[in-house]
Amino acid sequence: MEYQEIMERKRKITSTPVHPLPEETVNKIIKEFTQSHMKSKQLYDEALTCLTEGVQHNLSPNFPFPLAMDRGEGYMLWDIDGNEYIDYLMCGAPIILGHHFKPLDEKIAEHIRTKGPTTGLTSEYEILAAKQIKKMMPNIEKVRFVQSGSEAIMAALRIARANTGHEKIIKIEGNYHGWGDQTVIGLHIPGTGMMMSEGIPTECLSNTLTVMPNDFDGLRNTFEDAKKQGNVAACLVEANGGEAGTHPVHPDWNKYVRELCDEFGALMIMDEVITGFRIAKGGAQEYYGIKPDIVTLGKVLMHGYPSCGAVAGRAEVMDSLAGGEGSAAGSHAFVAGTLAANALSTMASYYALKFVEEYNAVDKAAAYAEKLTKELNDLFEARPDLPFFAYNQKSIIIYDTTAFFSVDINQPDAFMQIMNRMKVAKEYQLALTSKGVMNLAGSRMYTCMQHDENALTKTLETWEYLLSLIPKN
Repeated sequence: MEYQEIMERKRKITSTPVHPLPEETVNKIIKEFTQSHMKSKQLYDEALTCLTEGVQHNLSPNFPFPLAMDRGEGYMLWDIDGNEYIDYLMCGAPIILGHHFKPLDEKIAEHIRTKGPTTGLTSEYEILAAKQIKKMMPNIEKVRFVQSGSEAIMAALRIARANTGHEKIIKIEGNYHGWGDQTVIGLHIPGTGMMMSEGIPTECLSNTLTVMPNDFDGLRNTFEDAKKQGNVAACLVEANGGEAGTHPVHPDWNKYVRELCDEFGALMIMDEVITGFRIAKGGAQEYYGIKPDIVTLGKVLMHGYPSCGAVAGRAEVMDSLAGGEGSAAGSHAFVAGTLAANALSTMASYYALKFVEEYNAVDKAAAYAEKLTKELNDLFEARPDLPFFAYNQKSIIIYDTTAFFSVDINQPDAFMQIMNRMKVAKEYQLALTSKGVMNLAGSRMYTCMQHDENALTKTLETWEYLLSLIPKN
């Protein structure tokens, strides 16, 4: 589906009322869901006594309560009550080979049995992993492993400033770049500004400039205005658009960002935490044909194993980073992390990326996503009273039912609309989850190479069930 059609269909959804499930239907689903997930409910009640809000994972569906999982295998998940799910959350995108992928897990298990998890010193696997990343992303020359995507962004900003001597960073509204102080602005929905930046001193955001998505004139104006105040160190982008493509990029957007960065002497930082090794083997750089100066990586990098993140880029840019015990005292940009580049994580990265290549995981996951997207749109077209639609970028599927991410923040009732549309989306998601289909945030589905015809059939049956619950106009 092309960009213009996607945007027009999003506008159609946000300009018309939502289609809620009847209250009695929702209450019935909640009652049955609670009865069949009692162990999760009991665990949640206990978690409330010792964990903030009773749940740690910001991608966890929590209506009417979060589910506690027991295990994963292939494209399936099982919760502690024994309920099974076709998984499209995929741990928030890193799982593309499939859960509990035995060739990878056996490598890790053997390493732990024979060598232990880590030493705090260099191992061959950080070199092997870096070389594998370079092989798959030829634009990259040097890699620095960190412990999360958020850390990778923090490091990238520091590298950009060290290289350019400038302080300003341009961030696109609606793009998500982790929870570091300098990027928690305009999260999720463009135009929301500092709504989610409680606890962050305003000074931390004083050098972060924001631009609305695909605002070509606004981006140039921001570069030009910043030049009067000290210039821009970097422009930071989610390559396929905010929220993993929920706010899709105009076909010329990434190219324009690259051009302006070159014109104004800034670095282009491409956040590939979601897209890296998923949207293409070479990431969004390959998919869009763009060469960023700095790339941030995570998630797929270690395929679900912890301490997963890296910042990478051109050698002359990356060489501004400190490395080793003595260099931190010099003029280099300082980045640290006791468990960063530990042997277990970098081993996981090396083998995961080799297996992604060997098993052709990117193309297999994308082929399934293409088929599912088409079948979903066929289902939606059978209900012309509903403006629902889906589109995909390779193995990332976005589906719009209430389009709460796309509400125009300038409307007088914007926040009421967002909350109402989110409520309905959560009810839809609960209906799908209750029948064994796990999606992300009522808007996304990530596929892996192991999703098959059985998964497709069950998924479509579950969506048919949801559509049957929505009253016809």
